[in-house]
Amino acid sequence: MSRYDWMADARCAQTDPDLWAADRPGNTYRDARLICERCPVRRECDAHANTLAGQADISLHGMWAGTPPRKRTVTHPNTERAAA
Repeated sequence: MSRYDWMADARCAQTDPDLWAADRPGNTYRDARLICERCPVRRECDAHANTLAGQADISLHGMWAGTPPRKRTVTHPNTERAAA
């Protein structure tokens, strides 16, 4: 994934990346969601996630723009989980 200028302003860029990990046992994304809710680039993150989800060769993992994988697959059916 390329780095975009807006990513430097993302609140997640200054936190533990494991908060967004889908494979973390019992992860409810509560802490990640709280961080995302106050993020100044949430809109950009969501747009970027939508763009990536629409590409057949890319599979998104973890939370993006405050949306956990379970909810994102409903909204964005092109993700790997929806195809399984």
